[in-house]
Amino acid sequence: MLYHTAICVEDVERAARFYDAVLGTLGYRRFYNFTPDAVAFGKIRSEFWIQTPAHQRSSEPSRGAHFAFAAPDRPSVDRFYAAALAAGGKAVSPPAPHPEYRLDYYGAVVMDLDGHKAEVLVYRPPSASDAAGLG
Repeated sequence: MLYHTAICVEDVERAARFYDAVLGTLGYRRFYNFTPDAVAFGKIRSEFWIQTPAHQRSSEPSRGAHFAFAAPDRPSVDRFYAAALAAGGKAVSPPAPHPEYRLDYYGAVVMDLDGHKAEVLVYRPPSASDAAGLG
């Protein structure tokens, strides 16, 4: 549904180092590097942008956004979480099953360096019955 998303950060180069470490665990790389104004990450196109408020035509960094990245398996969730903490992120919810969301959901949430919640999760792909609200 989304082609890409962008968040405003105080320091693009600092945030880019954090997301290099974290998103690298999921196979993402810097897709575009327009430092000091913006950096885009992706696998085959730019999907996740970090940028200065001026680049976004805003007066200040955004705060409190929550976004989630899909992981291929549970060990990837664990690696993402560990990399985020090692890069200066703060623990919000450690890797764990969350049957209250879905029986097969496994995920974690960290706070990045600018106060955004970065989630990583894995679960089986939804079936047609799930999409119809039957699952």
